Amino acid sequence: SKQAIFDGKKAIRGGIPFVFPQFGQWSFGPQHGFARIIRWNLEKAPERLPSGDVEAIFSIMDSEFTRSMWNYPFRLTYRLILREKELHFNIGVYNPSKELTFSFNLLLHTYFKVPDVRRCQITGLHGCTFIDKSREGAIFQEGRDVVTISEWTDRIYQNTPQEHIITNVVSGRKMRIQKYNFPDTVVWNPWVEKAKEISDFGDDEFPNMVCVESGHVSSPVILLPGTAFEASQILQV
Repeated sequence: SKQAIFDGKKAIRGGIPFVFPQFGQWSFGPQHGFARIIRWNLEKAPERLPSGDVEAIFSIMDSEFTRSMWNYPFRLTYRLILREKELHFNIGVYNPSKELTFSFNLLLHTYFKVPDVRRCQITGLHGCTFIDKSREGAIFQEGRDVVTISEWTDRIYQNTPQEHIITNVVSGRKMRIQKYNFPDTVVWNPWVEKAKEISDFGDDEFPNMVCVESGHVSSPVILLPGTAFEASQILQV
């Protein structure tokens, strides 16, 4: 968004905000958790691999700030690989504790820039149940072969397949999303009225974006002491 705020207090409106350890409202801290507002460590600076790909690795771990909201030790790594027409995201969540189990939500809140969201189609959701947050969390089943957007949309699709294709992204191209260990897909567009309510989002910007988000949010991940959870996403034009 042209109205995005870069003050370090809230997530930047665009790109891929990282939702962890909570999806949605959170009584202990900011909406969608703290991972999208804290500064990550650069574990490995961008480096060209022998294959020609570029790799970078980021991480966060528990601190006084995170423990004030969520009192668990954790370590999270975020590995990005950039290829000519692909972007790979590999995520690891580790529980280093010897006795504490914790549970969490994880979601990549991906914003896609589009010429006109009304012309986009999203595949891979037919037959899936979804929680409709625009209708007080009622649960429905998707009957359409392809999902289109023509109103405020805020849905958590459950047990979705590993691949979605979005048509008519930038330059009229298709975007393929492949995801692993992310059983949910969130589809969001604020439309006219909701866009006006969002201070860091231009009133006229909603036609030029769609969020199609890979996540583990309709049920939490439960991580036992000394274990890890891994998930990944590939975006391909």
